[in-house]
Amino acid sequence: MLLVALALSSAAACSGPNGDGGTGAGDGGTGAGDGGSGAGDGGSGAGVQCAPGVTAPGPTPRLTRLTHAQYDNSIRDLFGKDMKASASFLADPAFEGFDNNAKGLVVSDRLARDYRRAAEAIAADVVVDQAVLGDILPCAPEGDGAACARQLIRELGKRVYRRPLSAEQEAAYVAAYARGDGLFESGTPFEQGVRHVIEAMLQSPHFLYRVELSEELDGEQIIPLDGYEVATRLSYLLWNSLPDDALLAAAERGALGSPEGIEAEARRMVDDPKAVSALDDFHRQWLHMSRYADLSKDPALYEGFDASVSSAMLAETQAFIRHVVLEMEGDYRTLMTAPVGFVNDKLAPIYGVEGSFTSELVETPLDPASRAGLLTQAGFLASHAFARETSPIHRGVFIQRQILCADLPDPPANIDTQLPPKQGEIRTTRDQVEAHTSPKACSSCHGMINPPGFAFEHYDAVGRYREDEGGEPIDATGTMAVGEAEIRFDGAVDLVKQLAESPVAERCYLTNWYRYGNARQLSREDACTIDDLDAKLGASGYNIKELLVALTQTKTFRYRAVEEVGQ
Repeated sequence: MLLVALALSSAAACSGPNGDGGTGAGDGGTGAGDGGSGAGDGGSGAGVQCAPGVTAPGPTPRLTRLTHAQYDNSIRDLFGKDMKASASFLADPAFEGFDNNAKGLVVSDRLARDYRRAAEAIAADVVVDQAVLGDILPCAPEGDGAACARQLIRELGKRVYRRPLSAEQEAAYVAAYARGDGLFESGTPFEQGVRHVIEAMLQSPHFLYRVELSEELDGEQIIPLDGYEVATRLSYLLWNSLPDDALLAAAERGALGSPEGIEAEARRMVDDPKAVSALDDFHRQWLHMSRYADLSKDPALYEGFDASVSSAMLAETQAFIRHVVLEMEGDYRTLMTAPVGFVNDKLAPIYGVEGSFTSELVETPLDPASRAGLLTQAGFLASHAFARETSPIHRGVFIQRQILCADLPDPPANIDTQLPPKQGEIRTTRDQVEAHTSPKACSSCHGMINPPGFAFEHYDAVGRYREDEGGEPIDATGTMAVGEAEIRFDGAVDLVKQLAESPVAERCYLTNWYRYGNARQLSREDACTIDDLDAKLGASGYNIKELLVALTQTKTFRYRAVEEVGQ
């Protein structure tokens, strides 16, 4: 166990300082910041010259710690039991918008202790639960159980390490098994030995980190990943969990050594129910869905709004995304424009739909004149609003940062966040925002932020559609630059439909998946790969499943650059 702890400390030391990158996690008051992704220019790679069809992998980390979600999923798939062991861990830090960025995934002293406690609790649970123990045992223990234990070590170790154990590693775990007898207060000698082995395996850097050991250069002076490393990249990209037996078998027989072999496995995996985890995780972070869960609205204005309403908003968006991607096998445009909701008794009054609803979410057609896709759902609208009023600024910032990958700075720390009162010439929220952001110093950012924010003014602070604001007519028109084009819109549905057709927005969606999928920030080299992906996906209509498969076909996915990301 001491050797395991030393190895863990050594691996953690490679990760270097935490570095949160100043992502601006606050809600930004009335200014630009609301936890932007840092997606910058959408991967355009200014100054990088891309030859057609020529791409190269950018610098990547060799050690990437599992996120807490990946840890829990891996434990579930190892033992067939959802234990949610990471519930007591400190939350993973978000770096440039995603909590799976290797730069932020360090092992602090506290997390190392949490890993130890979790490993001990999981191992104890596994040996006590005879159904779980029976599922992982490849044999019936006879005599002192040593032969069966060795077989268990070999087979379980292959799944834990995501590659076969070396002879030295196998021998170390056999010795750990022998030392287990007498370490615990209960259990047979065999069970105690197995418990000790599981404790040790779950604290190994080879489990806690995605470790890439390949070093041999090919003719292009880049490093081809071996089959097991490709299998691990595939499984954590598409499932947010470890490889299954079929994927490990493909690695063993060399089937992952070609783009065609990788594509075959990727297509199998995106059609597997486990693909839901990564799909949920990406969209939860891209859409800032954590904000949906704890909303507070003024009860005098929004009677009955409580935690059950915001919980339904979160569940609706998740159900809608799964419906579009997995059931409809839809594309980015469908995600952004489909006039479909998943409605229950809490959401029906917000959408103004009639019928007999219960607490169960039901697929429900919505009025296409007022609802189109993700950005007109109650969850987005309510989470980007205040307790009593709408917030064009927060809604506009989201459009620029998350939908268009605009590089907006956070607002100055000393900015006055108080909007002027509604009096005299100032009658609507739009009037307030325009007056407040009229100084010339504000115009460079708010000239980008305000127009798309105003497009959503027909939706109140909980997402209900309204024709007027306190009797005053609503002006939801505007113009804004999207790439090199200027678009004109009248209301959110008009804006959203134009953004759904925009190559800039499509590329931004791709860029966010690229950053999420590679667990790191963008490098200059990535611009050429993103160009190539964008061209291929644009030709196929930006189907989301095809996007995921396309990510696995890049050199960035299949190779590692000699240069490594500094951690």
